[in-house]
Amino acid sequence: MISHQSKIYIAITVIFMAVILLGLGIFNYLSSKTSQSSENVDDNIEQGEVFRHALNGSVLETQDQDFFAISIMFDNAYDARPQYGLNKADIVYEALAEGNITRLMGVFDSRQSINKIGPVRSARPYFMDWANDYKGVYMHVGGSPKALNNIDSYNFHEVDQIGAGEIYFWRDSNLDAPHNVFTSSANWLRVGEINDVPDINLEKNWNFIEASSSPDGLLDFSIDFVLGYNVDWKYNDKLNTYLRWQGDDKFIYNTGEQARAANVIVQVVGAKTIDDKLRRNMDTQVGGQVFVFNKFGQQEGTWEIRNGRTRFFDENKNALELVAGQTWVQVVPSEEYLKFE
Repeated sequence: MISHQSKIYIAITVIFMAVILLGLGIFNYLSSKTSQSSENVDDNIEQGEVFRHALNGSVLETQDQDFFAISIMFDNAYDARPQYGLNKADIVYEALAEGNITRLMGVFDSRQSINKIGPVRSARPYFMDWANDYKGVYMHVGGSPKALNNIDSYNFHEVDQIGAGEIYFWRDSNLDAPHNVFTSSANWLRVGEINDVPDINLEKNWNFIEASSSPDGLLDFSIDFVLGYNVDWKYNDKLNTYLRWQGDDKFIYNTGEQARAANVIVQVVGAKTIDDKLRRNMDTQVGGQVFVFNKFGQQEGTWEIRNGRTRFFDENKNALELVAGQTWVQVVPSEEYLKFE
């Protein structure tokens, strides 16, 4: 028979063991929650959304894009070079105009500060289509009849040097007309303020991602425009970027630096002449072939319009990969214009 004193000892022992077991359970539970919390934090860091600049793909601290886009037509005639301000464009489009010469359009972040931009030239409908991707402001000097007839149907605020918009431009008396019209960032800010131009809002951006290194043997290639307007893009391993030549000469900005591009997009767009002045019509909506050149090497796919934005995909409908920096879009009427050295 167990004595009363023994019963007390047994009860105390049971209670003591229960307290120890309860303490171990609480400790293990808290340790498990702490571990899970730590893992969740790590997952959130690894899976956290990366915000990128809508035009150049650079990483931003927040998703706020407090600027509007400005698309400006640039002269590219021999006697109009070098261009002013084009080096600060985030995106540059090049396409044929009449006479088999090319014309350029630069797309800028309104926060850029540039004292002299140009020479500014006339509008063409297909350049207006590309400018419409970004909304904002479109600056030009007159335009083709089709461009001027349709310009009010676009979703940008257009500023024409011919007419009331003349106050936003000036002519350089040291240069010959029509290659002497210029504007500045101060002028586009006045346009934006007076007309309450909204900030950029791209529902779907291009697929900018990080690239830590480049593969060996990146391709040099040419765009076979005629009459000395042919373009050569050559990859520079030291600078990790493509450098541009046009007409066998280095393409130099007014700053003295050679044009370069983090991405060169060769977009094939159906085109045909539409009048006796050899003006062109380009089908910027139907889609077609595209080639992308950058640190990832050469990528091929198709372009199409999605949510009002020209985008680029591989055969599996995955977005082609771009790197942060300036992008040149070379628009050609046929894949045959693209040549490899």
